[in-house]
Amino acid sequence: MATTVDVDLRVDLQTMDETGLPWTFLDEAPDPSRIVPGRHIVAGSGSAVAVAVVVDITDEGIVHVYPLSGSVASNAHLLGSDPASRRLPENLPDPVEAGGTVRDETAPSNAETPGNTGWKGTLRHQPGRPVADS
Repeated sequence: MATTVDVDLRVDLQTMDETGLPWTFLDEAPDPSRIVPGRHIVAGSGSAVAVAVVVDITDEGIVHVYPLSGSVASNAHLLGSDPASRRLPENLPDPVEAGGTVRDETAPSNAETPGNTGWKGTLRHQPGRPVADS
């Protein structure tokens, strides 16, 4: 029988931006006061959840997380109320190690980012939006 896990931050762990890290908006957290840089939290959605470290929160309310490998149960000891580490930036692997691209390319100028999609998600996933002919 599966047990449910309370998620601190709803985020699609497969969605990464130019940082190579999963991101979402701070208002996706049931309790935004728990989302603090350096803190271990439970992040994810549906059956894809993991313990993650909050990397940063931008002025626009975008939260970047670094998911840890292993199950939530195996990392539960990290879920205290104190921030995980003041040494967070030195401890993070390069984006390539975190599952990012190994290509030495920049994103195309028309790449979808939170800034150019009006903060409402990707353009291709907005219902009712006309589709351009190819």
